Amino acid sequence: MRILAPVNNPKEVEKIIQAGAQEIYCGIISPDWQERYTNVASPNRREWKTANLSGFNDLRKVVDVAHSNNTPVYLALNALYTAKQYPLLLKQIEQSREIGVDALIIADLGVLLTLKRERINIDIHISTGGTTFNSETAKFYEELGASRVILPRHLKVQEIGQIVRDCPSLNFEVFILNSGCKNIDGFCTFQHGISEILHGQVWNLPKRLNFDRHFLNAIRRLPMKITQRLKADIFGIDSACLLNYKVGIAEAPANINKEKQQSILRNASSYFNFLSGIDACGVCRLAEFKNMGVYGVKIVGRNYSTGKKVQDVKFLKTVLLAIENQSFEKEEFESYVKDTFRQIYRMGCGNLCYFPNDE
Repeated sequence: MRILAPVNNPKEVEKIIQAGAQEIYCGIISPDWQERYTNVASPNRREWKTANLSGFNDLRKVVDVAHSNNTPVYLALNALYTAKQYPLLLKQIEQSREIGVDALIIADLGVLLTLKRERINIDIHISTGGTTFNSETAKFYEELGASRVILPRHLKVQEIGQIVRDCPSLNFEVFILNSGCKNIDGFCTFQHGISEILHGQVWNLPKRLNFDRHFLNAIRRLPMKITQRLKADIFGIDSACLLNYKVGIAEAPANINKEKQQSILRNASSYFNFLSGIDACGVCRLAEFKNMGVYGVKIVGRNYSTGKKVQDVKFLKTVLLAIENQSFEKEEFESYVKDTFRQIYRMGCGNLCYFPNDE
């Protein structure tokens, strides 16, 4: 099983590879793209400068370092594009090919069809934005030339296993650490990155210095009710997806019992808080994913510091080595993972699970 790690700076590539990453991915908001469309219309679903390389010169450096360490590099171009954006998008794809990027991460069906029609030869990975919820969708993308599919984080472990079994000629990748947004990426039309436009470097500086990361680590130790109050009443919100909302069932179908209704409401109406978008973890299910044939696990967090990325890779590498060298019962493995998390991050995991056991 391979570890896919994010980068946003050429200087961190070697450190992340040395920590155990076998694949690297990144995104770019180039000056010409930002001038035409602003960072809100990011070409890769990350609207902040701190999450992206500054341009194709940086991409060349990333590829050179990674390839010298026998590590492939994947470029995220996984937004949904308008017709007017296609000329610049195709230009950037051609630049990426010339530099030697090993694959593109794509979500837009029109882009896939264009690459196929124009016979542009490059490996294609389907983004989580492609919303692959079943094996028929995966086979559809395979027919369009995809070699890998990144499955949405909202699938159950059993559903992932079924898709992998149904599509033996495809490689599959699952999210494993960080950014556990409860919304489905491919269905999200919220506008992000607005605060960066409004506040500029004042907004970027805490991210560049990793202050926001330390702040979030501190408040995650607080009770959930307090974090919700901090977010809503003191710090406010800067994105529509952080608005508080509640969900109710107006009239339940006859085949949905009361217990199922409560489960739906519990999952749907618990609104966002400071912890909803960070530090989710699926490592307790890593052994199951390995056994079912999942090809790779993806670390989210291009905007995080190099130190955090190195920690994440080491955590996954440590657990994967343990899986290879010894056998665990399910509860024993979960205990081992949580102990390892505590040793590496100096705090408990908080049970912020991608794939909870009560699914």
